[in-house]
Amino acid sequence: MRILHVVTLVDDRGSYGGPLTVAIGHCAELRRRGHDVLLSAGWQGSGAPPTQLEGVPARLWPSRSVLPGYRHASLYSVDMHHWIRKHAKDFDVAHLHLARDLVPLIAASALRRAGTPYVVQTHGMIRPDGRLTARLIDLGLTLPALDGATHLLSLTPAEDDDLVRVTRGKRSPLRLRNGIAVNQRHVRRAPDETAGLLDILFMARLHPRKRVMTFARAAAALIIEGVPARFSIVGPDEGDLPLVMELLAEHPAIGRRLTYEGALDHEAAIARLRMADVYVLPSVHEPYPMTVLEALAAGIPVVCTTSCGLSSSLDHEGAAEVVDPAEDEIVRAIRHLILDRDRRRELGKRALETAASTYSLSVVVDELEAMYADSEVISATSG
Repeated sequence: MRILHVVTLVDDRGSYGGPLTVAIGHCAELRRRGHDVLLSAGWQGSGAPPTQLEGVPARLWPSRSVLPGYRHASLYSVDMHHWIRKHAKDFDVAHLHLARDLVPLIAASALRRAGTPYVVQTHGMIRPDGRLTARLIDLGLTLPALDGATHLLSLTPAEDDDLVRVTRGKRSPLRLRNGIAVNQRHVRRAPDETAGLLDILFMARLHPRKRVMTFARAAAALIIEGVPARFSIVGPDEGDLPLVMELLAEHPAIGRRLTYEGALDHEAAIARLRMADVYVLPSVHEPYPMTVLEALAAGIPVVCTTSCGLSSSLDHEGAAEVVDPAEDEIVRAIRHLILDRDRRRELGKRALETAASTYSLSVVVDELEAMYADSEVISATSG
């Protein structure tokens, strides 16, 4: 099949996070199965846009914000949407990673006009919103995009409820979990006991919900305590970086073992993740974090909270340290993994096994292929 995936943004800071990770994973597995796949997105990075992302062919279009203050939602590229209108009929099906963002919403309009079937995956990004701007966007763009999709894909029961409310009960979402490819070449092999100080990593957007300051304060407490580890923060700033820098300025001695490494593009971020000895995500109300799945697939021990959408499964499988979000519980879990080498090894082993069995990308793409084929039938029948 000829398949087009559309995502709002690619940049060299990993700003669009999980939805882009999911899209690249889908595209890579579909290509492995022999499909002709292209990923199209807006581009805001240094230099010319790349023509491939981790081996996936890409058409990336320099984009700018047409409404200052709206970040990703108002990014737009005239050239991108001219191209989609011109080439929509070249594809058998499209897959839109949809938010209330102009890039995928206008792509949906072009696909409908061309009669090209498409599925929509919202990644928890479309929720009921009573603000006037959201209501206007929904009326003109979001609702037509959702209504025109052959399949509407959700991740969790809460997202099901959100989409039913947004569509006023007109659509019933289908559940599609996120998956991860387990590649033995990418499993962390370095024997951490010979590497000096252990590397304890936080890697996510520096948004208050991700709770980077909980990680930073836990790191400070453990450094003062004298644990044999260094602590690293990676990710684009979304509000909390000044607080991190303030903590480092107030405690210069801590700064030698607690560092902010900046933001990385997706490929570099995954390579950085695979260098870690422990991955910590102390965020709350986290529906389905792809960085946790990436850590599992690399065989890296994970610390996450009970409010993470993966927590029940990971706790049941013994594949992560799942703890209460309280800061002292985060400290306790990190300390335990730093000091207990056998526990790190066992948790890494269970993480890898769980990634391969419970979160297999292959199973996810089996379901996608069936949906794409069904979309073609629906389109041909309605046409």
